[in-house]
This record gives sequence, structure tokens and C-alpha cells, in this order.
Amino acid sequence: MKNLLKSLLAIALFFIISEAGAQISVGPGVVFGTDINNVGFSANGKYEFNEKWSAAPSFTYFLKKNYTNWSALDLDANYQITELENIGSLYAIGGLNLTFWKVKYDYDFDLGEYGSYGDSGSVSGSEAGVNLGIGLNVPMGEKLALAPELRYTLGGANYLRFGVKVMFAL
Repeated sequence: MKNLLKSLLAIALFFIISEAGAQISVGPGVVFGTDINNVGFSANGKYEFNEKWSAAPSFTYFLKKNYTNWSALDLDANYQITELENIGSLYAIGGLNLTFWKVKYDYDFDLGEYGSYGDSGSVSGSEAGVNLGIGLNVPMGEKLALAPELRYTLGGANYLRFGVKVMFAL
């Protein structure tokens, strides 16, 4: 079974890489997560299957706040809704999300004449969800585009993200 999955993955990658009309872009981004209440930085990819559909995976790391680290892995598909004259293209976002969190704690209790008690450690977990959103692809040259996005994640962790990414065509 494992070998069959590896073979299917290799065949799929071959067809994806060898497709002549496909365009690949990568780039960084910055986002704000509402319920996380913090800024994050993302690494983004985009693989255009045709002029309407593209795959857009990304990973976002949110800055540490209140002893908590958050990160999100998104496996999204984008569908171009329309071209906006002199601006770019408007697209819908839909896909799967995995949100990871980790809380580190370190505390000491002073028990007076009985001494003190301290403990440290961490607790972590993850939540699965679905992304729904909208974005705008604004060309800034032949191989450069700005992409502001608004995305809501529903599931175990519900939060709104808004941000912008800079995409470089390869």
C-alpha cells in the first residue's frame, strides 16, 4: 500500500511539474489573526492549473504572545471570480486548515517558611478547520504581484485573518 501511494504521488508530481502552461509563484506575507490577536508571517506558494484554478498552500507563524505560540498550515484552492479593470483579479479562497498552538508555562509559588514550589512545562495541540475567503491578485510587474487576502477559518479554532503577500513568479 505504501509503495502504491508513493508511486501515485510520483506520477502526480511528474504531471504537475511537466504541465507546460502551469505557473508557480512563491513569496512571503504578513497577516493579523483576530482571535489569536497577533501578527504572523507566512511562507506562501501558488500553482496555477489554468486561468481560473490554482492551488495555494501556505504556512503562517504568529509571534509569541502571553506564553502562547500559534501557527497555521493552509492547503487552499483559489478560483478566479473576475478580472477587475486596471487593478487585477478577484479570487475566492477555500481549503483545509490545521492550526497548531503551544503554551509554555513557568511558575514559582512562595510557600513562606515551608519553602517554595515551582513547575515548568508546556501544553500543545492542534485544531482542524476549513478556510473561506477572498483575495485580490494585483500585478506589480512581469514576475511580481501583491495579494491582499481576507480569510475566515471555521472549525476547532475560529478566527479571521487579513493580510497581504508578495508573490514572485518562477
